[in-house]
Amino acid sequence: MKKCCFIIPYFGTFPNYFSLFLKTCSWNKDFNWLLITDNNTHYDYPENFKVIKMSFIELQILVQSKFDFNIKLDNPYKLCDYKPAYGYIFEEYINDFTFWGHCDIDTIMGDLSNFITEDLLDAYDKIFCLGHMVLYKNTYDNNRRFMSKIKNRILYKDVFTTNKICWFDEEYHDEYNINQLFLSLNRKVFKTDFSLNLRALPTKFVRTRYLGTDIYKYNHGYKVETYREAVYTWDNGHIFRYYMDDDNLKREEFLYAHFLHRKMSMDKHVLDLDIFKFIPNKFLPLEVSQVSVENFKKIKKYSFNTHYINVKIKPKLKKILHFIHA
Repeated sequence: MKKCCFIIPYFGTFPNYFSLFLKTCSWNKDFNWLLITDNNTHYDYPENFKVIKMSFIELQILVQSKFDFNIKLDNPYKLCDYKPAYGYIFEEYINDFTFWGHCDIDTIMGDLSNFITEDLLDAYDKIFCLGHMVLYKNTYDNNRRFMSKIKNRILYKDVFTTNKICWFDEEYHDEYNINQLFLSLNRKVFKTDFSLNLRALPTKFVRTRYLGTDIYKYNHGYKVETYREAVYTWDNGHIFRYYMDDDNLKREEFLYAHFLHRKMSMDKHVLDLDIFKFIPNKFLPLEVSQVSVENFKKIKKYSFNTHYINVKIKPKLKKILHFIHA
């Protein structure tokens, strides 16, 4: 049996750094990806990627065939609510895997095996709580737990029969989600957040970390870290953050980095490099061979960009213009 397959139905244009996402996935030989897409752009897909070409209409028909009630799936964005059901919907594709999962493609992968160990897989039914990466034990019963009741609600039917986004796939909006459902069934859930989940705002990198359902009522279980000056690198399959603590250089490693709502330009040379850095709007070659106390201050960590305008101001202007012309 193989370790894990991440299932990604994605329709439309990929992020401009999708080739970099593929590069970082290719370093994780013990993991596989199943991409279901209508995108016909040529990419050098690594050996651990299987690509199935499918139109969104074909996907709608497939998903509907799995349920005996009329589902709502009018646009690809609604797929986020169907993520907990991927193990059931795409069951025929994952027979060879002990776990299946889903992940977002506005990410780059670190060393997955360094965090997702065999001991971890053996001990849990569900691993992680955030929609940009979750794993589930691949068994008949576990793949159907999303259909279970929670607080006397058949939640998945409520979610699958509305076009509204319900955040069923993660701990974020309220307590009616797949994670709370698994916990209510006394299933074993691994909650520790190993991700470098970067807030959409501010422009500079600030990590948001999930702390667990035991403090759910405090900021939905999340903690926003205080900004710190840091160097972020992808280094031979690992994601590191370097920062100074007094006169000491500290290094942290992360499972993956998530660039929520960020337009990231990419120096094409990074695709050929074993080490590169990322700053709030770019992937770039690292100026040094190794980050040290002596060169930390010299490494460029930020450049002017329009991220705040794109995320905060442009949507407001669109609403104003829509109101004026309505």
